[in-house]
Amino acid sequence: MAILPTDLIAIILSKLPVKILLRFLSVCKSWNSLIKTPNFIKLHLNQTLISNSERHLLLYYPFLYSAELDTHHDQITFSELHHPLNPQQVHLFGSCNGVICIADPSKTDIVLFNPIIKSYRNLPVNQISEPNLGYMLFGFGYDSKNDDYKVLCLVQGFTANQVFFTEAKLYSLNNNSWKSVQGISFYILYADCHGILVNEALHYMVNSNEVGGLEGKFIAKFDLQTESFSLIDCPKLVDESESNLMIQITELGGCLCAMVNYHKVIILDGLKRVDFWVMKEYGNKESWVKLCSIGQDCIRSNLQIKPIVYSKDGKRIFLEIDSLKFGWYDLESNNVDKFTPHGLPGGALETASFVGSLVLIGNELCSEKETLPKKKKWLRRRLEPYLL
Repeated sequence: MAILPTDLIAIILSKLPVKILLRFLSVCKSWNSLIKTPNFIKLHLNQTLISNSERHLLLYYPFLYSAELDTHHDQITFSELHHPLNPQQVHLFGSCNGVICIADPSKTDIVLFNPIIKSYRNLPVNQISEPNLGYMLFGFGYDSKNDDYKVLCLVQGFTANQVFFTEAKLYSLNNNSWKSVQGISFYILYADCHGILVNEALHYMVNSNEVGGLEGKFIAKFDLQTESFSLIDCPKLVDESESNLMIQITELGGCLCAMVNYHKVIILDGLKRVDFWVMKEYGNKESWVKLCSIGQDCIRSNLQIKPIVYSKDGKRIFLEIDSLKFGWYDLESNNVDKFTPHGLPGGALETASFVGSLVLIGNELCSEKETLPKKKKWLRRRLEPYLL
């Protein structure tokens, strides 16, 4: 390896999983320095995103659990994920490039955290507070133009005189501070749905009786680069007049995805079906396409079916069913293969996904003593004279 150019070594190492790279920090000084450079961290992240590898499932609320996704479902095993928050109960605000944004239930302690390398940063929260008559929503993402990770805090509520108000503040990791930004004058529909990250923008379902002469539901988009809001049209539904439908949004395969849940007359009686729509060309309202429609003949569900991620070959979708069950939906056969992962905690949970990365948020990558098992140190000592 000593005769290989550094650029070639970087390309080879960038194809390896994060956990192996953490061990390689202790192989030699040159590898240690290379793996810690910002350029290599970005190279590794790009390789991971292109190859669609190092994918992990994340269960949250009230505790964090994770599992490797790219394995047969009989082998998916969840284990508790330790994090810097105290107490351990968490809310998840979003994930991006291997970093997750989490907070304690009171939202007085907010952390950016890379679960694989254990790097984290506590955000200053003295400038934000939840209103007495209202709610507070967040969103988390990356601004590539400024190479900055940002957290959006939206506050909506009513004054003592029942006057509606809205505020927005944005945190910048580069500046480690919050600032006021343009708010949104429309009602956010779901007080427990944080911003959905797609195309370096955060998205929220909103409703207004008067938006440019139109009425109904819209998607509010907050651009992390321009730091401003705009509106995106929802897909045009043939039966949108049906009273018992609920539209929510998520991200699926890098696209904005609308989940349209059609309930029976009484919502608690269960779903009639759920449609998944994806925006194939971001920002083009004409590019909304119905991806699939899942009915009760295919799967029994009482409340909601949520798509989490595509399979690696893109032929199946990993589903969360009623916050309690899981399954793979086959896009060709329209069948759902339900299963129960190992190590699944009890109770209702929310599901998300993240990728493994070397992205540093706070402290440095783990040291040699923390990453190299003792029984392997003899190998490093034997190799070190040849690798330095």
